[in-house]
Amino acid sequence: MTIPSIVGLLTAAGLAALFCAPAIAEPAGAARSDQECAELLERWATDPKVAPRRVINACKDQLAAAAPAPYSPPPAAVADVDPCTGPDAAGSVLCWGPWSAIAPAAAAAPALPQLPEGVDDCAASGRIADQCVPLLVQTEPDPPLDRCTPGTPCGFATIVSGITSSGDVEDTSFGRITVAADGSQFSIAPEAGGSIDSVTGMSTTVTPRADGYGNLRATGQSGDEQSRLVARVVQDGDGDLLLAADVWSHGNRAAGPASAQSGYFAWGMATSQAGLDALKAGNVSLNFGGPMSLDNSTVAAMTLNMGASPTWTGTWTNPAWSFGAGGGISGVDLISRPDQFSSNVTGNSFVQGAILGEPGNQGIAHIIDVTLDGPGRIKDVGLIRQVPALPGVIQP
Repeated sequence: MTIPSIVGLLTAAGLAALFCAPAIAEPAGAARSDQECAELLERWATDPKVAPRRVINACKDQLAAAAPAPYSPPPAAVADVDPCTGPDAAGSVLCWGPWSAIAPAAAAAPALPQLPEGVDDCAASGRIADQCVPLLVQTEPDPPLDRCTPGTPCGFATIVSGITSSGDVEDTSFGRITVAADGSQFSIAPEAGGSIDSVTGMSTTVTPRADGYGNLRATGQSGDEQSRLVARVVQDGDGDLLLAADVWSHGNRAAGPASAQSGYFAWGMATSQAGLDALKAGNVSLNFGGPMSLDNSTVAAMTLNMGASPTWTGTWTNPAWSFGAGGGISGVDLISRPDQFSSNVTGNSFVQGAILGEPGNQGIAHIIDVTLDGPGRIKDVGLIRQVPALPGVIQP
């Protein structure tokens, strides 16, 4: 046999041995470490012939048995749980706060400390300032005239001496007026005290007008006492007055005109509490407008923004002047805030009013007492009615 033939046979025999022998010689019962098994499985993932199937399965079982148990977080520490947020918070001593001393049995509750004005909720709570939004409580100023009660008659009047109903602004005062439902009687309580009472049982006539009002004329006399109302009115289905505004007078004929008193007024039934609740729940905006009574050339316009914290804004426009104001609404009462007047308003000025009527048919009775740069002091009383929203028109 030639040398090449011998080499060829040896080579063929070697290749046959290589392909027929197992990739790794495995003595029976050979044990491997976890690291060796891991390395073997890593090689087997790219070369399935690196080891017999029984060796690979054995390594898989070995590593699976040695795997750690699934991680389970430790229970939260007591400090991480708020005991005052659960259903048993009211009965948990952890929610009652610290005691400086044990309270004696049946002791009265300690008085709360009086915080100075301007201290907000953040300062009182001791929280870090940059983690807290101050809770500023806006309190309404006290109105110069008494407040109105929802669902009851409410109105305002100017008062001057004589029978002309108008006079010098410095001699004009305000009062609260009440008018009988049939217009046959009225009573005025001046802000300075006392009362002005009309005669009872005045005769009344009401004639219709094109603008939705009626013209009321009521006159009466008892001895030398005489009383009069001349007003635009809105009536309900039974003929009772819901809104009324304009002129009143009362005097004694024997004492002469100088003893008489007169003025202008705006009056109506204040909105009921149910009506107020409906307006607030609806978060509605209501627009009102109309002329003032003493000076008909002055036109008032007011917008009420109802909701949880209702507010109002208004303007009064005259050919010779104008001004703006705003404030909050408390019940049916509207009272101006000093910082919401337009810049031309000076001095101790105010606007006070009340919401009248029920939703859908409402008005505002109000008085203005403002001092303006240039024109000086102005006083007037007005009844303005709700302006319905027109389709396709955006109300201011």
